[in-house]
Amino acid sequence: MATYLIPFFAFVAATLAMLLAHGVWSRFFDRRSRAKKQRVQAVYDAVHANGHSPGSAHAARQGGALETWLRSRSGIFGRFESLVRRAHVPLTAGRLLALTSTLFTVLLGLGLLRRANGLTLLALAAVSAGTPLMWLRRKADRYCSGFGDKLPETLDYISRALRAGHSLTSAIGMVGREFPGPVGQEFKTVFDEIGFGIPFKEALRQLANRVRSSDLDFFVISLMIQHDTGGNLTELLDGLAGTMRERVKLRGKIRTLSSEGRASAWVLGSMPFMFAGIIMLINPGYISILWTTPQGRNLLLIGGGLMAAGFFLLNRIVQIKV
Repeated sequence: MATYLIPFFAFVAATLAMLLAHGVWSRFFDRRSRAKKQRVQAVYDAVHANGHSPGSAHAARQGGALETWLRSRSGIFGRFESLVRRAHVPLTAGRLLALTSTLFTVLLGLGLLRRANGLTLLALAAVSAGTPLMWLRRKADRYCSGFGDKLPETLDYISRALRAGHSLTSAIGMVGREFPGPVGQEFKTVFDEIGFGIPFKEALRQLANRVRSSDLDFFVISLMIQHDTGGNLTELLDGLAGTMRERVKLRGKIRTLSSEGRASAWVLGSMPFMFAGIIMLINPGYISILWTTPQGRNLLLIGGGLMAAGFFLLNRIVQIKV
């Protein structure tokens, strides 16, 4: 009898394990679930920012006393919160601050134990602590770029919906349902905020704060002015869409023309590391003088500083604002 029950219990155990794995995936890793959480959090933040939430004291306690104190005392913590919000990652500003502080402290402690050069140690610790910030900044820039590329098409869609007889709020909701990616997610958040009773202008301001795009700023300011003064909204949106398309084309042309400078930066920046790797393979004792002697460590520090300055100057040269 027990022999026949073994396959049954094995089937039940495998089914429960699959259901558990599916639940964990849906709860923590599914894109739609994460997008829904981000929209709910954005709506909650907007309501809390406008003073419409009756549980604002509970919200302050929810973030922790330390984060509340840092938010009121430090502008840097506010920039961390803005960066995390724009990057759209499942991370809080407190955890980001703890991560950067831990990286800096751990690397500094390891360097002190090994009695490394002070300036070199501080530079390496600062670079390691700034790596998460650079990663978040890159994600925020990609998110903003993806939003800006789809914004002209979005304005055309809203304009056609208005011509078909829909209201502006309804058209924004349609964009949230029909468009994928950053545009659909952000406009769905705006539609949810308006549905929760947040004023139309404030919902647009929150959208501009989350994305930080110059094209979106034009759209938000135009809608606010039109909301106060009136006028033909469809013509306004058509003109904005045409202007944004021309800006996108001009940015693409500038990126093409500046590709030589960016390629030069990559080639010149990678050559010292490539040659160092080749020399290490051929004659390790010859290049080990750079990190085994004080003079070599000073040369590495000076060379790293000059390379950082060169990267900065080349980046400023090829970054042309439109």
